[in-house]
Amino acid sequence: MKTPAELAATDSNQYNYYPNAMITLCVISYEDISDIASSVTSQTDWSVVWGPAELVDSITGISYSLAYVAQRTRSGIPPEYVVVIRGTESNSLTDWITEDLEIGTTVAFSTLVPGAPSDAVISTASSNGINDLLSLTDPSSGTTIVDFLTGISGSFYLYVTGHSLGGTLTPPMFLYLNYKVFGGSGLGPMAPWSFAGLTPGNGAFNSYLQSFGNPEFPFRIYNTLDIAPLLWWNHDGLSAIYQPTYSMDDPEKLLFDHLFDKASGIAYAQPPTGGAPITGSMESPAAGSWKDEAEYQHHSSTYQTMVQKAYPQS
Repeated sequence: MKTPAELAATDSNQYNYYPNAMITLCVISYEDISDIASSVTSQTDWSVVWGPAELVDSITGISYSLAYVAQRTRSGIPPEYVVVIRGTESNSLTDWITEDLEIGTTVAFSTLVPGAPSDAVISTASSNGINDLLSLTDPSSGTTIVDFLTGISGSFYLYVTGHSLGGTLTPPMFLYLNYKVFGGSGLGPMAPWSFAGLTPGNGAFNSYLQSFGNPEFPFRIYNTLDIAPLLWWNHDGLSAIYQPTYSMDDPEKLLFDHLFDKASGIAYAQPPTGGAPITGSMESPAAGSWKDEAEYQHHSSTYQTMVQKAYPQS
């Protein structure tokens, strides 16, 4: 059963709704947890039905994992649900260290989805991120995301989306939920949208991902001037991305040289199909530095503006 998004993929007037709705839900995920549900209701035609739920560092009190599930109902078709994964909380060292930067080691994806090939691996960081998401419980019901989704009666459509770290975790979460909710023998009525995602795994993981559904479906939306989609597979592209306006100097150069060294030999890769690049433009007025430009190009609000232009709605 194809999702409404896939059925509308050849009709821009119908399809363009989806990337706009998804990036809006992603932007809202960065708000204070107490404001998310009301913002979803006021800014979209979706409503929060699970969560939002978060994990908070016991020492610092800073959130390091957050997600929620929203629902859209329309007459005549099964309801649509979307799992929205927040990106990195910039003030959280736990988030950076455990979910973003543990890239020197990997975990077999078959530990999450038993049917995955033995050579399909994801970074330890991505594995940590997924396991954190799976441990989240709704403050009201005490259910996990999987509990909630498997408890839905009748037919429904399921989407997964996220920005930044959320975009990185979207592909493995998509595959995991397809396995847990729909059995995993084939693609269920699901579709993903990943914004600004880094590489969660290697080429074998991407091949496994592409074995489900339509590999040409434009699920991986990224700004061509965002450094995140180049991590951890294109060191040269990262160094040159803002030249001649800005060159990457220390301490950023030292940091990324070290991280790419950690990632070497693992063969991280982005999927060869499914990419939907949006041509970026340098910040005006000038950002001031390589770091400032990188932050601007990666920001969720920048992505929202770019998606609105690239996928106009009538």
